[in-house]
Amino acid sequence: MQRFLSFIFLIFISFSSQAQTELLAPDKAFIPSLIALDPHTFAADFTVAPQYYLYRDRISFSANGHDIETVFPKGEMKDDPSFGRVEVYKHDTRIVLKFKQAVDATLPITFKYQGCADAGICYPPQTQILQPGKNTQNKAVNDLFGSSSNSSPSPDEPDYFAGSFLGTLGVFFLAGIGLALTACMYPLIPIVSGIVIGHNAKQIKPQRWQAFALTFIYVQGMALAYTAIGIAAAATGTLLVVVLQQPIVIAAFALFFVMMALAMLGVFHLQLPQGPHNFINNLANRLPGGRWLSVFVMGLLSALLVGPCIAPPLAAALAYLGKTGDLLLGGAALYMMALGLGLPLLLIGAFGSTILPRLSGRIMQGIKIAFGIALLGMALWVSRPLWEVYLRPAAHQLNFATVTSSSQLDQALLAARGKPVMVDFYADWCVACIEFERETLSDDAVQDKLKQIVLIRVDVTKNSPEDAALLARFGLYGPPALIFYSSAGQELKPRVIGFQNPRDFLQTLTKIEAQQ
Repeated sequence: MQRFLSFIFLIFISFSSQAQTELLAPDKAFIPSLIALDPHTFAADFTVAPQYYLYRDRISFSANGHDIETVFPKGEMKDDPSFGRVEVYKHDTRIVLKFKQAVDATLPITFKYQGCADAGICYPPQTQILQPGKNTQNKAVNDLFGSSSNSSPSPDEPDYFAGSFLGTLGVFFLAGIGLALTACMYPLIPIVSGIVIGHNAKQIKPQRWQAFALTFIYVQGMALAYTAIGIAAAATGTLLVVVLQQPIVIAAFALFFVMMALAMLGVFHLQLPQGPHNFINNLANRLPGGRWLSVFVMGLLSALLVGPCIAPPLAAALAYLGKTGDLLLGGAALYMMALGLGLPLLLIGAFGSTILPRLSGRIMQGIKIAFGIALLGMALWVSRPLWEVYLRPAAHQLNFATVTSSSQLDQALLAARGKPVMVDFYADWCVACIEFERETLSDDAVQDKLKQIVLIRVDVTKNSPEDAALLARFGLYGPPALIFYSSAGQELKPRVIGFQNPRDFLQTLTKIEAQQ
């Protein structure tokens, strides 16, 4: 569970270091290519330029409805000042794409990825559609059965499965077992008993295999409901990334985790409202026990009964899956969690409720308390971005005029004619931008230097085509970037690309002042 929880809110990250003025375009810094190894396997290669790197959790693939199992190589861990340790690829990297069904050797694949430069530039997310043998590198074709010395291990090496698709499924399965050991599953035990008894009214004691088979169908119905939820979470991953970074949403989630933690700790009882709860119970009771289809539908309905009780860890799981954007992983992970959740029910269906007391009492209460404490920790972790916003003294806030289009920027520059101007390119998803504002622009000496400068902020958070065009107009590939203008409207050098600490930024401002 520690590994699972540590990655839940690792959302849409970037990294920053020393500034540089000459940067590669994203299609030169990260060059993707695609080859077909066999009808079931493709290889997606990334050529990564020196002093650049890709984020593993921002790489995804899709293929017009085909299910893809993505096998990532092991990357390098990098310490991020705001989000902890993250996995990146600094060298040429091969990612294996596996298909359950044979596919055409020319099947187009949609690549989505995001990377960063060591200089601190945050490139916007990139999307490319590649087709094997056409818009791909010669290097990939020549490297059909191997990779370069800087590449990651071959597909046959077990390192591919360290922390990847299969590992994630295992973690979710264990998480489901952990949830199953809480008292949340008690409401389902009478339903399972009814299923077993209803299998054959004339049979006082049904055979074990019959009871197990019916319970298995019941658990599959419950698992299907959670699978649909997981796919929906993965499908809306981009939306979650944008929405979850809004302060009001962060505060709501933190409050939500606190409430769920208090419920786990027994401060109050959490359940569906009486009306919906009775409706679902009545609908389930009308279905005759012992029939395959009715048992399956009862499993679907039971997912709603147990849902509120396991809502806190389920919400954490959905946040993690939303970050991946992988539909296959989203559905499979929640399916495995539901199987773990239903494992005790399978045992009860096969062996009877006599095994239940062994899992009750202090052990189950201790598990609930552990979940409650973990959720309180999650509430603190989720609310971290708010600490900087509301604990920072008001004197550290600079007065920026925010624009979101080229026309607005032109108007702002025209209005500032006769005064020196600093244009700041910024995005909410850019950690280096936040770090620049928190550590550099809040510095007293820096603020003194900026008192006589008109401050304009260009917000490219939406990463829309208009945002991309606005960045391209100034030869930029992403934030953070600062451009200075004299009172006569002439651009002054140097530009600031990437993060600068207060000392370096003061030196830059001194150079700018000397040109006024």
